[in-house]
Amino acid sequence: MSGRSVLAVSFVVLACAPAIAQTGQWSQPTKTEQWSQPPQQQPQAQTRPPAQSPAPTPPAPDKPAQSQPGLGSSPTAQQVDPRAMDNPEVVQPQGKVPAGMVGRWNLWVPGGIWYSTDGSRIYRNYTQGAAMNTLTIRANGTYSWGGTTGRLTEIRPWFAQPGERYFAVQLDADLKYMARHDAGKGKIDLFFWGVGGHAATGTR
Repeated sequence: MSGRSVLAVSFVVLACAPAIAQTGQWSQPTKTEQWSQPPQQQPQAQTRPPAQSPAPTPPAPDKPAQSQPGLGSSPTAQQVDPRAMDNPEVVQPQGKVPAGMVGRWNLWVPGGIWYSTDGSRIYRNYTQGAAMNTLTIRANGTYSWGGTTGRLTEIRPWFAQPGERYFAVQLDADLKYMARHDAGKGKIDLFFWGVGGHAATGTR
């Protein structure tokens, strides 16, 4: 083989070697494309794509959100019909008045504290309590309170607690209260009619 022939063959080999190396290098991106094949599985994931996969998680917060209306509706369910407040259920049959409730009770309206200001200083004010006449209850259920006489009627107000008994008692033609005997503390409590706020306390 002549020198020219050997040189020509060498050039051919050198020319082919970079091509093979380049082919090897360009074949590596095909592996990268293979890594892109998981996106090809997106047809299955498209029904539930990665962006939607968090979507199942929001339902969990959504469930409490759905339960919140239920919770929010519970106060609505517990709302009291004003007619039931003004006209509490009358217990039937009427039982005997608790023995501990019989007797003479000195009623007292509790005092209260309130605050005011003159723009530079804050004042704490106290309103003294006041006597509310004497309530006398007899064993037969009749009572006298101030200039009023009547008979206790057992009722079940909307705020009634289990095991507690409540009685309607009237001071005059306009003022009516709900009385409860607190055997543990040896007193009676008067509540405002309908709303149930504490009005006065009776002690011996």
